[in-house]
Amino acid sequence: MEQTITQPRYVPPKTVGELARQTTLGVLVAVVLALFVRGLASGVGVDLGPTGAGSPFAVVPLVMTTVVAGTGAAVAYTTLDRLTARPVRNFLTLGGLVFVGMMLPVVLFAPSLGVTPVGQVVLAVLHAVVAVPLVVFIVGLVRV
Repeated sequence: MEQTITQPRYVPPKTVGELARQTTLGVLVAVVLALFVRGLASGVGVDLGPTGAGSPFAVVPLVMTTVVAGTGAAVAYTTLDRLTARPVRNFLTLGGLVFVGMMLPVVLFAPSLGVTPVGQVVLAVLHAVVAVPLVVFIVGLVRV
């Protein structure tokens, strides 16, 4: 009887250096995608709501929140890696819960800040284009 060897779908980082590199790549991809979505929304000319430096659609807040999200994701993965037997599965679960939790402010509080319904959709898309690359790179689904 022939044995088959399965290859894992992902290769999680084994060292702090690998995790830092993978997280950095995830953050860079997320920033590029977020800026692309922002540019697309601005280019179409839809009214997103607030403008200016304090707007959730401004470049600096987009980049900074993406960097903070990447840092938090790396810390969460490191913690789960040290405390649990299945860090990738637990990280994916935690990431899903965090993503759902981050939709609450978009739905509940963004309108009070002047964000239009279209702006809320764009914020949800921005959350997704930040979350997906971070998770994919941190768990090692994409390695460079």
